[in-house]
Amino acid sequence: MMKLEDVARLAKVSKSAASLALNGKPGVSDETRQYILEIAEKYDYSPLRKRTKKEEHKLKIRFIACTNEDVVPENYDQLPFFKELLSYISTEIGAKGHVLTTNSMPKELLFNELSKIEEHDTSDGIIILGTNLTASHIKTVNEHFDNLVILDTQCSSLDCNTITMNNFLGAYDATQHLLEMGHRKIGYIKGIQRINNFYDRRRGFKAAVSSFGLSPADMPKFYLPGMEINPIQNKQEQFLEFIQNITAVFCEDDYIAISVIKTLSKLGINVPEKLSVIGFDDISESRVITPELTTVHVPIKEIAQEAISLIEQGTTTSLVKKQLFLNTKLVCRDSVRKLN
Repeated sequence: MMKLEDVARLAKVSKSAASLALNGKPGVSDETRQYILEIAEKYDYSPLRKRTKKEEHKLKIRFIACTNEDVVPENYDQLPFFKELLSYISTEIGAKGHVLTTNSMPKELLFNELSKIEEHDTSDGIIILGTNLTASHIKTVNEHFDNLVILDTQCSSLDCNTITMNNFLGAYDATQHLLEMGHRKIGYIKGIQRINNFYDRRRGFKAAVSSFGLSPADMPKFYLPGMEINPIQNKQEQFLEFIQNITAVFCEDDYIAISVIKTLSKLGINVPEKLSVIGFDDISESRVITPELTTVHVPIKEIAQEAISLIEQGTTTSLVKKQLFLNTKLVCRDSVRKLN
């Protein structure tokens, strides 16, 4: 019978580290925890205290990242938002004693590639990172895979499980904050790559502006890459012209906002004295940029928890499918100033 010390020996970790991983407690990295759990699963290890009662069914949960060059690149797991999401999913699955497998594939090949994988290695449930998926992509996989949850997008026209942040609310709150701080000339920077999240953020921005009796059409727009942090190089003249008659700018995500702050810093333009900047997502870099970024916090941990809960429920009963929007929270830091 496999013992705890056997698992530790095979994983090349201490007995205490193995115990922490197997019991879902903090103190080991996500990678180490997953490796230990895989060894325990492979050798059919069961904790001693659980052997006298019926063991809960462990689920094999598959995480799929649908990649493309512009939105979810091959190295998606190194980008702050996606990295944090995957980390929470891995930790939560490990804590519940389930097994996580991860795959990535081009979004155009999603159905064919996923079908092949599932044919040879069937999972109990599938979580798809669907940031860049269209309704057509979602419809195809939703019709063929029963226990499926799609993250970071929504599709109101389909009966499917989706979980994302309340993009409209987040953008509304952020824009309202700028307006309450006295700003009336607010620029809007759109991501060049368009995704569902950005469309809803645009709607929230417009609604907040309109609620103050202002016209969204009077607020100038600018475009920047939405999935990378880089100072503006090729459009500096156009950018300077864009900010000439505004006092604040709403950026569709933190990547854009941080790129703007870095650009302004290089140009000797002070944030927030000359221009207030607000972002969306609350990625880790937003807390280390100078000045620290005022932004919208996305409940990534709760998104991960809800996804796993839906997968667990989907294995035991036929539930009404849910499209969940988790509310965001404005985080006020140092990149927005109050006008006199």
